[in-house]
Amino acid sequence: MSGRGLCSRCSKGVGRERGHCRECGKTDRLLDAHRRCRWCRDKARNRCPDCEATGTALVSINGVRVCDRCALRRRLDHILPADRFGPLHLLRDVIVRAEPLTARRWLNRSEELLRDLDTGRIPLTHESLDDLPQRKAIEHLRSLLIAADILGPDPGRALRHLENAIPDLLAPLAPEHRRLASRWATWAVLPRLRALNDDRRLATAVINSRRKIGQTANFLAGLEDDGRVLPDCTQHDIDMWFAGPGAARWSVGPFLTWARRRGHLPRSISLPPAYKGTPEAPAEADERWQIAQRLVRDDELDPVDRIAGALIVLYAQPLARIVTLTTEDVIVTPAGTRLKLGDDALELPEPFAATIQQLPHRRRASTVEQLPTRWLFTGGHADKPLSVNALAVRMRAIGIQPRRHRIAAAEQLVREIPPAMLAGVLGLTIGSINRHTTTAKGQWATYAADRQG
Repeated sequence: MSGRGLCSRCSKGVGRERGHCRECGKTDRLLDAHRRCRWCRDKARNRCPDCEATGTALVSINGVRVCDRCALRRRLDHILPADRFGPLHLLRDVIVRAEPLTARRWLNRSEELLRDLDTGRIPLTHESLDDLPQRKAIEHLRSLLIAADILGPDPGRALRHLENAIPDLLAPLAPEHRRLASRWATWAVLPRLRALNDDRRLATAVINSRRKIGQTANFLAGLEDDGRVLPDCTQHDIDMWFAGPGAARWSVGPFLTWARRRGHLPRSISLPPAYKGTPEAPAEADERWQIAQRLVRDDELDPVDRIAGALIVLYAQPLARIVTLTTEDVIVTPAGTRLKLGDDALELPEPFAATIQQLPHRRRASTVEQLPTRWLFTGGHADKPLSVNALAVRMRAIGIQPRRHRIAAAEQLVREIPPAMLAGVLGLTIGSINRHTTTAKGQWATYAADRQG
């Protein structure tokens, strides 16, 4: 056939088969005898001049076409030369092992900063990093530097960020209110935070304190909108504030208590008791066991979801405890696999004993994933675990309501196991166990009395 009467696209394929490419899977492609499209045929003929790899896509770096891995290496050599041995030299091997395309994009965004840190134009200290803009990018790099042992840990980072943020949080207020709120934060909030010596507790406390300061600013701003100051506040103002939507409004309570005690708020004002949250009913037993059976049988579940789900549904663990588990908490011996949740280690049955040994689970090949970590449930930053909110989202995606299923598990456990044993093996507090025992109408108080007799 001459191709007369056909468009230019179809005339090129006269006498050739059109369909799915065997290698890339793209549809409506002209195929050769091996059922490959033109792009896949060209790729098979490619050869990287740096590593001699064949059959891979090539990208252009400074006029030379090389494979993705060598393109990353060439780009890195331009920013952190291999023969310079600067402070960031240890980061080279980590970056080279990462997924090439993502790592190259990150290098393009961070080129100037990495070069300045490596040459000393920017001091390699936490304080100098605090002074730089682009907060998220800086925190990502800081985590990489800490995990790679290039920069020492900075346990006071969260507290320092809060101290620096207080003027900005209170900036919209009138001078009188700004001075008052600043005095409260300086003398009532920050000293308690500085007294904490546990990094995990400090990070959570800083988040809560930031919320309290922010809500205090919102409350005072509302008074200013009405043309009044705190000493003019009435009981109606207090009642209307706490009647508003959202539990965050209750975060202003500590400030109001402090202000009333020091005479900045009329002593006749009555403040509501502390917010205790909305009671939540436990999950139904049938629903809980259906989820438990899926966790046992479904090998397609991500190991992170499978283990975290089992700890909630079967062992009544709170999310805040799960995300703090480390590789040191997993004890593997010839006799079996145990997990340290309390003073005594918990013996894990299969399939969870085998699955937990897959943690931390590497889902991607980013720079963060190339660094060693002690967290079982890794987060987006190299030196941090998965956040509570992120884990809650993952649990809901597989049908687990963390609080409801944890309460259901706790109520069953207290019916079957003595409180002291639960506290030792699962790390639950005696107070929490007693509350669940009362709710579940357990008989362990009588059991304990009988044992003592």
